[in-house]
Amino acid sequence: MAIVPTTDMIQRSKATSAYLIKKPGEVKNAFTPPDESKVADVLKTGTQKEISELKIFLKDYDMSSISTDELKKVGRRLYDSGVIDVEAFGMFIAGDLANDEKGRPTNTHVKFNAIALFNERLKDYDNFLIDNPKLATQDNLAWRRGMLIANQAVGALAYFANASQDNFSIDEQV
Repeated sequence: MAIVPTTDMIQRSKATSAYLIKKPGEVKNAFTPPDESKVADVLKTGTQKEISELKIFLKDYDMSSISTDELKKVGRRLYDSGVIDVEAFGMFIAGDLANDEKGRPTNTHVKFNAIALFNERLKDYDNFLIDNPKLATQDNLAWRRGMLIANQAVGALAYFANASQDNFSIDEQV
């Protein structure tokens, strides 16, 4: 057998399909707060003005039907407000994980269920860490914590989407 050297570049692709959501109809899960007081705990903002501004901003977004473009905007607002940390923000900006061959996000306008997506990604990551306990490093556990925070934030936003009132009704007392 002969080895033939070549100078051709090896084609490597960073393309990934969108994450396949197993339960696309899921609108409630363990991260959906049972009442308004829990929503207020998750959406921890400082002043009444900040809470009111956040409410106004969020009323146009439905976490059960949202695009990566929209999720990035929501994530940025939550991050800037101090509701989520940088790892959780990473979940928001990654969206449905669809990328082209150069690793750039694709189909960022396509709507999907972020409630189900975030919950299923966390479960998959938990299973990965169970199967690979040596990879439960400080950085990976920080990423998992970010996934938890992202799930809690999306759960709080889902609570608003499923509430019967036209406006958000969390306690705005600081």
